[in-house]
Amino acid sequence: MASRIPLWILGFVLVLFASSCRKTISGNGVVMDNASGLPLQGVSIDAYLEHPSPDTFQMHTVTNASGSYVVSSYPQVCTGSCPDLYVQIVMTGYKSEYVKNPHGDTTFLSKTNRIQKDIK
Repeated sequence: MASRIPLWILGFVLVLFASSCRKTISGNGVVMDNASGLPLQGVSIDAYLEHPSPDTFQMHTVTNASGSYVVSSYPQVCTGSCPDLYVQIVMTGYKSEYVKNPHGDTTFLSKTNRIQKDIK
């Protein structure tokens, strides 16, 4: 009986190892101006895992001339399902947006209605 316990533990460890992996979670998308339908270049894109916070930050990038971006996480140990990837999309003069698990999504940003006052 004592000789079966190590085999049982070995079997459990093998099953656990087979069901988990190190994986980089990635996403991509396009950012467009809602009014004109044109791509927005230079939009700030921050990627997070699970929820946007300083503790879950993964990377920063900006959109290219066609409004496209690609993001990825640091390698994650995934047992079963992997965590969700969130992107925060920010550009001055536009309302910010969040996208969960972007995979070729197009996000349309709307201009803000804020009136800027001259500070004297």
